Amino acid sequence: MGAATNHPLVLLVLGLACLIEYVFPPFPGDTITILGAILVGAYGWSLVLVFSVLMLGSVLGSAGAYALGRRWAASGKLLQTSTLATLVARFERRGVWLLLVNRFLPGIRPLFFIAAGLAKMPASLVLIASAMSAALWNALLMVLGASLGNNLDAIGAWMRRYTQLSWALLVTLLLLWLARWIWRRRAGRGRR
Repeated sequence: MGAATNHPLVLLVLGLACLIEYVFPPFPGDTITILGAILVGAYGWSLVLVFSVLMLGSVLGSAGAYALGRRWAASGKLLQTSTLATLVARFERRGVWLLLVNRFLPGIRPLFFIAAGLAKMPASLVLIASAMSAALWNALLMVLGASLGNNLDAIGAWMRRYTQLSWALLVTLLLLWLARWIWRRRAGRGRR
């Protein structure tokens, strides 16, 4: 691959991979970002070009998820449930912070942007928060990937540990929320 430095087709694939993870969350977008970093560190690809392509894919993907949320909000076809209303209200209060940390939470990133669309957050604010989060996350992965060069095993092990820790944290938070919900329901029944 060294001879095909900065190959346009590979750059297109890198950008599309970052975009796709916002459409199909199980897609390994972070692995693709690390691949881009390895191309920079081990094969001499342009850091600025690879980083720019990864950023463009991430921001376009988040913009697509946001547009989907806006479309759903405008259509009125979503069931107006108390849960949805609560989610939108919470997102209206804390949405910017959630968008800023979205890249650090694998698997659920697109949901933040759909919620931002449902909450009708301003598009400019959503895109700025998306770009800031993607820049921080992609820079972290690029530094790790480029500094480790060909040591893909070490990067993969770090990403597996990080992903496992993230999922464990998300499951724990979900279980705590579920326990709180069950406790409140039982407490509400006891009062009746």
